[in-house]
Amino acid sequence: MPTLAKPCVVTGSCPGDLGDTEVLWKGRQMCVSKASGIIKVFGALEAALGHINQAVVTCEKQAKCLKRAYWALFNLGLYLSTGEDYYYGKSIYMLKKALKCTLPMLPDSPLGWLYCADLCCATVNTARVWVRWVERRVAALEEGKEAILILNHLGNILFELMRTTHHSVKTRRGLVMVKPSEEETAPAWL
Repeated sequence: MPTLAKPCVVTGSCPGDLGDTEVLWKGRQMCVSKASGIIKVFGALEAALGHINQAVVTCEKQAKCLKRAYWALFNLGLYLSTGEDYYYGKSIYMLKKALKCTLPMLPDSPLGWLYCADLCCATVNTARVWVRWVERRVAALEEGKEAILILNHLGNILFELMRTTHHSVKTRRGLVMVKPSEEETAPAWL
């Protein structure tokens, strides 16, 4: 018989059934409402990680950069849980690696607001939106505002990764279709 990760489902009574949950926030274990701001941060963070992961498996050319973005966000989540500076530093490190990976792939295309014309672009855009949602949730809290820097930059890197896909750009002159060439890839040394 398989082992359940949550055996309480068999008994019909699990912790959290009444709307509260245990959470580790900045190294403190707390019992909070599932509607608390902290839980909303972690919920949005979990969704953002899921969408970046989906982008990794959807976007072949951008996968390496997206994996680095994923680990930047994952380590930021560990930092928000533990409060340990090591994870904040690791998050910054992976953010820089994601940027370094992204820069060589950027096309010489018109700048403006993007409208996605392929699945990769749309998937990265969804991940970007969720990263922005985490950022806004953190901004609403008293603690953890130092995470906003990483979240803001990560959202910007995801936008830049959208530019490496098939999309159209809304400019002052109208809509411009952009399809980066297949040769544009990150160098092997990144």
